[in-house]
Amino acid sequence: MNASSKLLGGLLIVLTTVSCITGNKRDSGRKNLLKDCPVVAEYVQVGDDKVLSCDQKLLADTIRLPLSFFAEDLEIIKLDGRDTALVTQCGVSLSDNYILIHSGYPPTAFKLFDREGNYLTDIGSVGQGPGEYKSVYDAQIDEKNNRVYLMPWQTNQLLVYDLQGNVLDPVPLGIRCPKANFKVDPDRGTVTVAVLPFPNTPAVVWTQDLSGKHLAEVAPGHLEVPWTFNNEVMCNFNIPGVFDFGILCIEPTRPDSLYRYDIENNRIYPTFTFKHVATDPIPWHGYNEWPDHFTGQYSGPPVVQQFESGTVATPGEMVHYIVDKSTCKGAYFKMYNDYFGDQEIDWPSSTFFNGHFVRNLEPGNLLSDIENLLKKETLSGEMKKKLTDLQHSISENDNNYLMIARLKK
Repeated sequence: MNASSKLLGGLLIVLTTVSCITGNKRDSGRKNLLKDCPVVAEYVQVGDDKVLSCDQKLLADTIRLPLSFFAEDLEIIKLDGRDTALVTQCGVSLSDNYILIHSGYPPTAFKLFDREGNYLTDIGSVGQGPGEYKSVYDAQIDEKNNRVYLMPWQTNQLLVYDLQGNVLDPVPLGIRCPKANFKVDPDRGTVTVAVLPFPNTPAVVWTQDLSGKHLAEVAPGHLEVPWTFNNEVMCNFNIPGVFDFGILCIEPTRPDSLYRYDIENNRIYPTFTFKHVATDPIPWHGYNEWPDHFTGQYSGPPVVQQFESGTVATPGEMVHYIVDKSTCKGAYFKMYNDYFGDQEIDWPSSTFFNGHFVRNLEPGNLLSDIENLLKKETLSGEMKKKLTDLQHSISENDNNYLMIARLKK
């Protein structure tokens, strides 16, 4: 182990100790940070289900919330610096003992690391042959069965590899997926899929075994979307055992809800929705679910620009809100990383996926973040020392660094 690795390891211990202390203080008053906010939502009966409905007219002030209110034990992991291990600032999938770094652009092979950042292998390769891929929409590590699963765009099969990177037989899906999220249940040997439901797609969500046999499925109904790849299907998977999903509609926008898929009873039911003030057009928006809160975001008035080719309107500034499930209190909010110099977190409503906060940072960007934070007059001496020690351990020639914090349940 070189000197910089030892220094970084020491910083990890310090950061983890601080997060545990902060976490204990927060747990004693978990609900207090929203206690002075107004009630902004109510539960409404929709058939057999109760849906939490937030009213934009009731949202007023913007509050700042620390990451430690929701997450614990921040780690900063330096990825292996060998040439074969180099990655870009792209997506990350986690399991207990592994880190999977997604393909960037232009496409590169997915790369598998252990949780200490040591490079293990490439997963498959880029191309059009068997087991190869270009654009991948979702991924999962299955430690129990020594598997990695990749869901490409425009596919009718789930690609499968072992943890040594070898190509295995794919899982046939039976339904072509333009964009899809999925969750493999390693104990039951099943996979549940939520797909962007283009016209004539027979199901929006279904469960099947790994041989391709469909066990249950739900037709799209009102969730069907037009033929455009500008819309998305979104799953958070922040609550164990819950398959949540939403159809994020951009062309055209429409009133909608966040859903859960009840696998045992093969039904979908709404859990959260939002009443927009502006309805013509409805702003671009999305929803997320955490254990104790719903969060969401919507766009301000569109920005209209004139070009030689014509007029182009893009979504305005995004605003983010949070609602407590038990008290129905909420507010607009911003989040800051109090484990890392109180740095503002972009897109706070979409901070957590698969139960984790993750940032994948190139070393130059991490150094820029630290340099800017060290200019803050409000920075404590203790935090200044931590950031300075980390700064001195980083080289711009390093591979990327990951920040990882687990969502409190």
